Amino acid sequence: MKYNIGDRVKFLNEAGEGSISKIIDNDTVYVLGVDGFEIPYPVKELLIIENIQINYSAVSEKKIEEAPKKIVEIVPEYTKSEEVNLYFAFVPKNQSNVTDSELKAYLINDSNYFIFYNIAKKSGENYKSITGILEPNMKNVYETFHTSDVDEKIDINIQLIFFDKKAYKLREPFSKFIKISEVKFFKQNSFSTNDFFDEFAMIVPILEDNAMQKAMETLTESEIEKVKSEKEKTPAKKEFKKPEDKSLKEVDLHLHELIDNEEGLSDHEKLQIQIGKFNTEMRNAIKEKYEKIVFIHGVGNGTLKLEIRRELQRVYRGYQFQDASFREYGFGATMVLLR
Repeated sequence: MKYNIGDRVKFLNEAGEGSISKIIDNDTVYVLGVDGFEIPYPVKELLIIENIQINYSAVSEKKIEEAPKKIVEIVPEYTKSEEVNLYFAFVPKNQSNVTDSELKAYLINDSNYFIFYNIAKKSGENYKSITGILEPNMKNVYETFHTSDVDEKIDINIQLIFFDKKAYKLREPFSKFIKISEVKFFKQNSFSTNDFFDEFAMIVPILEDNAMQKAMETLTESEIEKVKSEKEKTPAKKEFKKPEDKSLKEVDLHLHELIDNEEGLSDHEKLQIQIGKFNTEMRNAIKEKYEKIVFIHGVGNGTLKLEIRRELQRVYRGYQFQDASFREYGFGATMVLLR
C-alpha cells in the first residue's frame, strides 16, 4: 500500500492514531501523534483511516488535481570517515548573556549511520522520553528551554540503535547515563567555539569512537611495557607544586550535591543541612585565607538565600557580601568578601 504525507493512520499493535509527517523509505515512516511527538513506525504496523467526515462535494476535483501529495525521501550525507561520534549541544540564543537566554538542545550525529534515539530525561522519580531518527552527519533540535527553567542538574539516559539503508557494519545498541550540572548553564565560559556551530555552544560528548581512541586500544602489551620501561629509565623530575589559588572558592549548596537521598526529610531538616554546610565552608575559607567565597544557592523560593544572609549578618558581621556576578551565576548566588 502506498503511503503519503498527511495520511491519517491508526496503530495496529497499540491504541492511538496520528498522521504521516515524513517518509523515510518504503518500510518506515514518521507518525505525528496527538501528543505532538514524531515517532518512526514500520508501515506494516499502520492502517490508513478512511476519513468519512470530509464533505467531498465542497472540494472541486480541479483543486485535488492541482495539489498532489509529495513523497519526501531522506537523502543520507555519507563521508569517507569510519568514526562514530555523538554529542549533545546547547546553543544559547542570547550569545552575549547565556545566563538569561533561550537555549536549543541538539543531538549531533557525526557518523555514517542512521540512528534511532531515545532521550529519557528524569522528571521526579520517573523519566520522560523524546524519540526520533537522526540521519548520518546531521544535527537535530530535540528540545528548547530557558536557563531560568534549569533549577537542578539535567539527568539523562540516552539509548541508540545504529542502522543504514545500505549494507553496513553491525554495532551493538548503546546506552549511557549523562548528568549535566545546572551550574554549567550559568557560566559564560561553559559555552565556547566548536566544530559544529558558528555560535558559542556547550558540547557534551555521548560516544566518541575515533582514530585516537582506536590507536590507544591497539597498543600491544609489549609496546605498553616498553613505554613503562623507558619512563622508569628517565630520571624523575622534581615536581613543581603550583601555589593553590586562594582568590575564590565556590560552594554549591543544592541539596542533591550534599546528600545522596533526601527522601523523608522535612523542609526544615533540608534547610538545616544546607546552612550547616554554609557555616562549615565559611569557617574553612576564613581559616585557609581565601579572598572571596561564592555560595551557589539557586533561585527557588528564596528561603535559603534569606537564611544565608541572616547568618552572615548575625555570625559574620565583619564580612561584606553581595549578589555574585549575574553573568557567571545568574540570580542564584551570593559572594562574601573575606579580605
